[in-house]
Amino acid sequence: MKLFFIVGEDSGDALAAPLIASLKDRSSDEIEFMGIGGPLMEKIEGFDMLLPMDQISIIGIWEVLPKIPRLIKLKKAIVEEIEKQQPDAVVTVDFPDFNFLIAKDLKKRGKYKGKILHYVAPSVWAWRPGRAKKMASFLDGVMCLFPMEVEYFTKHKLKADHVGHPLVATNAKEASGKVFREQNNIPDDVKTLGLFFGSRESEFKKISSVIKTSAMLINEVEEGTHIIAPTLPRLEYDVQTLLKDFDLPVYVSSNPLLKWEAIKACDVAIAVSGTVALELAYAGVPHVICYKINPVTAIILKVITKVKHIHLANILLEKDIVPEAIQGKCNPEYIAEKAVELLQNEEIQKTQLNEFEELTEKLTGQGSMSPSDKAADFILSSIRAS
Repeated sequence: MKLFFIVGEDSGDALAAPLIASLKDRSSDEIEFMGIGGPLMEKIEGFDMLLPMDQISIIGIWEVLPKIPRLIKLKKAIVEEIEKQQPDAVVTVDFPDFNFLIAKDLKKRGKYKGKILHYVAPSVWAWRPGRAKKMASFLDGVMCLFPMEVEYFTKHKLKADHVGHPLVATNAKEASGKVFREQNNIPDDVKTLGLFFGSRESEFKKISSVIKTSAMLINEVEEGTHIIAPTLPRLEYDVQTLLKDFDLPVYVSSNPLLKWEAIKACDVAIAVSGTVALELAYAGVPHVICYKINPVTAIILKVITKVKHIHLANILLEKDIVPEAIQGKCNPEYIAEKAVELLQNEEIQKTQLNEFEELTEKLTGQGSMSPSDKAADFILSSIRAS
């Protein structure tokens, strides 16, 4: 059996790596893995990385324009490679804007004979619901993270299943933060502020100074606050350089084994909107999110988006739970104000934490199987049904 993966960002890499491991465990056949992936996938024995994911990862409509010619060439090359390899299934993971272009080309050209399966359904329930019908024309199956997503696809005769959110397979709930505090000699009575700069270099460049200034303003109100900045290894130097002149204790951590301990050691956090914001909610860390994109991109998104919020917790719970400092509100004064409220007002903090418990229920799939195992079974059954 041969599987071709396409991943375009860190969150997809984190999903695909355990999925590949589950496929190995749950299949009686030898499986050959190849495709476009990230560092986690590259570490898995037997995965042949034909192209690193950072070659196709671009954020924002405006930002992508000057790189369109190169992306078109890459897309053509990827499609031709899939046609040459003829894998039993192409598994695209999240990153729909690019991945769906690949899927459409494969279907249109008609040379590829295997299945095209997508992991992480786009939020058709939040915006552009018409995508579900279009997806049925070029996909053979979709693996959903949330239960309410399935019906959007099955009504168009596209095979779909709820596999659960990968967060439930982590040890986020078991971590307490005590280990991280002890290792870094952070006293129990000291308040800690987590700073989360995201996973993309473009995000870091745009918002890092805003987050840093916000932390400085917070320290003026809550003197003696300690800063915890969990990040990825490839961004660790940038984060350390950014925070080196802070006149307060700073702990930068990129150790994946201490990820949840570092997160849980934060009393309150400021985070770039995205995967990390959902991780904070699942871990039960009160926080504020911030985000700023090119104004042209923002206007386009405002027109086509059907939801009021961008934080998944706010969207799923249909409430204003986590403050969102977006575009015009993405400034140090507003962010600091909301973070200080969480630090000082126990009632506001408690409200967030109670709502996060309800969110956990929505992220958990049925049964005892992990999301990766469920996704692996979905892929294997789809291939065998051919």
